[in-house]
Amino acid sequence: MSFSQAWDAGFRALLLYVGIVFVWLGLIEGYFPSQSTSVAVMNVVAIAAAIAFFLRARRRAVAERERAEAEVRALIEEQV
Repeated sequence: MSFSQAWDAGFRALLLYVGIVFVWLGLIEGYFPSQSTSVAVMNVVAIAAAIAFFLRARRRAVAERERAEAEVRALIEEQV
């Protein structure tokens, strides 16, 4: 995973976290009897979603790089 891919995935994960927070506070928080419990659960859910997104983006980037390297290897072997 290159630096630019990691930066992009990290920024998108941060945006996902912020989006979940806004949706949670607007739509879900009212269902919790305690605001502190709601915030704790919200943070766990948002962090888990952001980490899962980043790991999925990393897995895709690594797979893409492996495919590209395999293609280059095949082209080099073809020329030899």
